[in-house]
Amino acid sequence: DNYSRYGSRAALHDLECRILNRVTHFEILRAMRVELEDVPSPDCFEAPGFEGRFVDEHELAPLAQAGSHDFTEEFLREAGERGDRCYGFFDAGVLVSYGWYARRPTPIDEHFVLHFDPAYTYMFKGYTLPEYRGKRLHAVGMCRALQAFVEEGQRGLVSYVASNNFPSLRSIARMGYKIFGDVYLVRAGGHSFAYAT
Repeated sequence: DNYSRYGSRAALHDLECRILNRVTHFEILRAMRVELEDVPSPDCFEAPGFEGRFVDEHELAPLAQAGSHDFTEEFLREAGERGDRCYGFFDAGVLVSYGWYARRPTPIDEHFVLHFDPAYTYMFKGYTLPEYRGKRLHAVGMCRALQAFVEEGQRGLVSYVASNNFPSLRSIARMGYKIFGDVYLVRAGGHSFAYAT
């Protein structure tokens, strides 16, 4: 599938990643940033028929309890303690797509913490309900959140995508993200190692 969609180099890279992960945990993250002038079209801010806004923690708590939206009560508590914010889209009052935004160093997982230039806001943990995928809500949500953070004085957004997540890499390129480096993460023998270009 990767060969037919993205070419032989992509298929070979994905195969290499899968083989390495049979012996150790290994990831290459493509580091990327976007500023407001990078967004290619006004269409990137439009989601007709959906209400987009920042979502309060008290609105998210019942969803965490229900387990319906890919975040837990523990995640919600930790995000609130860091001051992270959630931008989401609603359809008839139901949260159908969201992304999280942080201004402080933020865990990638239980082993690694992402540190970034404080002039930028870190976008992470995007999710869209399966029945709403394909409507560009995730990308439009990022563009709208970007606009809001720039108005608050930030330069733009930073984020990352796994190097073998080719659909996401193609999607972020369409909305104006630019890759500026790589982060290599390895866990082996009870130790964690990280290297950033």
